[in-house]
Amino acid sequence: METELNMSLADGEPESAAANRAGVGESIRILQSVRRIAQCVEHHSKRLKTSHNITSPQLVALMAIARLGPCTLKSIGREIHLSSSTVVGIIDRLEEKHWVVRERDTRDRRNVFVSVTEAGKQLVDHAPSALPQGFASALGGLSEPDQQTLVVVLEQFASLLEAKAPVVTV
Repeated sequence: METELNMSLADGEPESAAANRAGVGESIRILQSVRRIAQCVEHHSKRLKTSHNITSPQLVALMAIARLGPCTLKSIGREIHLSSSTVVGIIDRLEEKHWVVRERDTRDRRNVFVSVTEAGKQLVDHAPSALPQGFASALGGLSEPDQQTLVVVLEQFASLLEAKAPVVTV
Protein backbone atom coordinates (compact mmCIF):
# COMPACT_ATOMS: atom_id res chain seq x y z
CA MET A 1 0.00 0.00 0.00
CA GLU A 2 1.35 3.38 -1.00
CA THR A 3 1.41 6.03 1.77
CA GLU A 4 0.13 9.52 1.16
CA LEU A 5 3.07 11.03 3.02
CA ASN A 6 5.88 11.71 0.55
CA MET A 7 9.34 11.16 1.95
CA SER A 8 12.50 13.04 1.13
CA LEU A 9 15.01 10.86 -0.71
CA ALA A 10 17.90 12.35 1.22
CA ASP A 11 17.10 11.35 4.77
CA GLY A 12 13.72 9.68 4.98
CA GLU A 13 11.89 12.69 6.45
CA PRO A 14 8.64 14.13 5.13
CA GLU A 15 9.11 16.50 2.17
CA SER A 16 7.31 19.25 4.02
CA ALA A 17 9.85 19.09 6.87
CA ALA A 18 12.74 19.17 4.38
CA ALA A 19 11.16 22.15 2.61
CA ASN A 20 10.61 23.90 5.95
CA ARG A 21 14.26 23.32 6.91
CA ALA A 22 15.36 24.70 3.54
CA GLY A 23 13.12 27.73 4.11
CA VAL A 24 14.73 28.33 7.49
CA GLY A 25 18.16 28.13 5.86
CA GLU A 26 17.11 30.69 3.25
CA SER A 27 15.67 32.93 5.98
CA ILE A 28 18.98 32.87 7.82
CA ARG A 29 20.89 33.71 4.63
CA ILE A 30 18.51 36.60 3.94
CA LEU A 31 18.87 37.96 7.49
CA GLN A 32 22.66 37.68 7.29
CA SER A 33 22.68 39.58 4.00
CA VAL A 34 20.39 42.29 5.38
CA ARG A 35 22.69 42.64 8.40
CA ARG A 36 25.76 42.94 6.15
CA ILE A 37 24.02 45.62 4.09
CA ALA A 38 22.98 47.53 7.22
CA GLN A 39 26.53 47.40 8.60
CA CYS A 40 28.00 48.71 5.32
CA VAL A 41 25.47 51.54 5.15
CA GLU A 42 26.07 52.49 8.80
CA HIS A 43 29.84 52.41 8.36
CA HIS A 44 29.62 54.64 5.27
CA SER A 45 27.33 57.05 7.11
CA LYS A 46 29.91 57.37 9.91
CA ARG A 47 32.65 58.04 7.33
CA LEU A 48 30.48 60.74 5.72
CA LYS A 49 29.90 62.31 9.13
CA THR A 50 33.65 62.44 9.75
CA SER A 51 34.67 63.64 6.29
CA HIS A 52 31.75 65.92 5.31
CA ASN A 53 29.83 66.58 8.57
CA ILE A 54 26.70 64.91 7.16
CA THR A 55 25.20 61.43 7.58
CA SER A 56 23.75 59.30 4.79
CA PRO A 57 20.13 59.94 5.86
CA GLN A 58 20.81 63.69 6.05
CA LEU A 59 22.43 63.65 2.61
CA VAL A 60 19.56 61.68 1.08
CA ALA A 61 17.04 64.08 2.64
CA LEU A 62 18.97 67.15 1.46
CA MET A 63 19.18 65.77 -2.08
CA ALA A 64 15.45 64.97 -2.04
CA ILE A 65 14.56 68.50 -0.91
CA ALA A 66 16.81 69.97 -3.62
CA ARG A 67 15.10 67.77 -6.23
CA LEU A 68 11.53 68.41 -4.96
CA GLY A 69 11.87 72.11 -4.24
CA PRO A 70 10.08 73.62 -1.23
CA CYS A 71 8.20 70.72 0.37
CA THR A 72 6.55 69.57 3.58
CA LEU A 73 8.04 67.20 6.12
CA LYS A 74 5.41 64.65 5.14
CA SER A 75 6.37 64.78 1.46
CA ILE A 76 10.06 64.43 2.37
CA GLY A 77 9.24 61.37 4.47
CA ARG A 78 7.28 59.79 1.62
CA GLU A 79 10.09 60.52 -0.84
CA ILE A 80 12.83 58.96 1.29
CA HIS A 81 10.69 56.32 3.06
CA LEU A 82 11.16 57.57 6.61
CA SER A 83 8.66 58.36 9.34
CA SER A 84 7.70 61.97 10.05
CA SER A 85 9.38 61.86 13.46
CA THR A 86 12.65 60.70 11.92
CA VAL A 87 12.43 63.37 9.22
CA VAL A 88 11.91 66.08 11.87
CA GLY A 89 15.20 65.11 13.52
CA ILE A 90 17.05 65.07 10.21
CA ILE A 91 15.66 68.48 9.21
CA ASP A 92 16.54 69.88 12.65
CA ARG A 93 20.18 68.90 12.09
CA LEU A 94 20.23 70.18 8.49
CA GLU A 95 18.74 73.47 9.69
CA GLU A 96 21.37 73.79 12.45
CA LYS A 97 24.02 73.52 9.74
CA HIS A 98 22.22 76.18 7.63
CA TRP A 99 21.64 73.75 4.74
CA VAL A 100 17.83 74.07 4.86
CA VAL A 101 15.26 76.55 6.16
CA ARG A 102 11.67 76.08 7.27
CA GLU A 103 9.08 78.62 6.21
CA ARG A 104 5.40 78.82 7.06
CA ASP A 105 2.94 78.93 4.18
CA THR A 106 1.61 82.49 3.94
CA ARG A 107 -1.87 81.24 2.92
CA ASP A 108 -2.15 78.44 5.51
CA ARG A 109 0.05 78.90 8.57
CA ARG A 110 -0.40 75.24 9.52
CA ASN A 111 1.81 74.22 6.59
CA VAL A 112 5.58 74.43 6.92
CA PHE A 113 7.78 74.13 3.86
CA VAL A 114 11.44 73.08 3.88
CA SER A 115 13.80 74.58 1.28
CA VAL A 116 17.48 74.16 0.54
CA THR A 117 19.66 77.19 1.29
CA GLU A 118 22.47 78.40 -0.95
CA ALA A 119 24.96 76.56 1.30
CA GLY A 120 22.82 73.44 0.99
CA LYS A 121 22.78 73.78 -2.81
CA GLN A 122 26.57 74.02 -2.79
CA LEU A 123 26.78 70.83 -0.76
CA VAL A 124 24.36 69.01 -3.08
CA ASP A 125 26.32 70.19 -6.14
CA HIS A 126 29.56 68.82 -4.66
CA ALA A 127 28.05 66.02 -2.60
CA PRO A 128 29.86 62.79 -1.96
CA SER A 129 28.04 59.61 -2.94
CA ALA A 130 25.31 58.50 -0.56
CA LEU A 131 26.46 54.95 -1.33
CA PRO A 132 29.70 53.38 -0.11
CA GLN A 133 32.52 54.05 -2.58
CA GLY A 134 33.27 50.40 -3.37
CA PHE A 135 29.61 49.72 -4.04
CA ALA A 136 29.23 52.73 -6.29
CA SER A 137 32.17 51.65 -8.46
CA ALA A 138 31.06 47.99 -8.49
CA LEU A 139 27.56 49.07 -9.49
CA GLY A 140 29.06 51.07 -12.35
CA GLY A 141 30.70 47.86 -13.55
CA LEU A 142 27.30 46.23 -14.09
CA SER A 143 25.45 46.57 -17.36
CA GLU A 144 22.50 48.97 -17.41
CA PRO A 145 19.97 46.09 -17.50
CA ASP A 146 21.72 44.41 -14.53
CA GLN A 147 21.63 47.69 -12.59
CA GLN A 148 17.92 48.06 -13.32
CA THR A 149 17.29 44.44 -12.28
CA LEU A 150 19.15 45.00 -9.02
CA VAL A 151 17.07 48.09 -8.26
CA VAL A 152 13.82 46.26 -9.01
CA VAL A 153 14.79 43.28 -6.85
CA LEU A 154 15.80 45.55 -3.95
CA GLU A 155 12.51 47.46 -4.22
CA GLN A 156 10.60 44.16 -4.21
CA PHE A 157 12.63 42.99 -1.22
CA ALA A 158 11.85 46.20 0.67
CA SER A 159 8.16 45.73 -0.11
CA LEU A 160 8.30 42.15 1.16
CA LEU A 161 9.90 43.34 4.39
CA GLU A 162 7.18 45.95 4.83
CA ALA A 163 4.36 43.48 4.14
CA LYS A 164 1.98 43.01 7.01
CA ALA A 165 1.20 39.49 8.17
CA PRO A 166 -2.41 38.54 7.59
CA VAL A 167 -4.62 38.73 10.65
CA VAL A 168 -5.82 35.28 11.67
CA THR A 169 -9.27 35.16 13.26
CA VAL A 170 -10.41 32.21 15.26
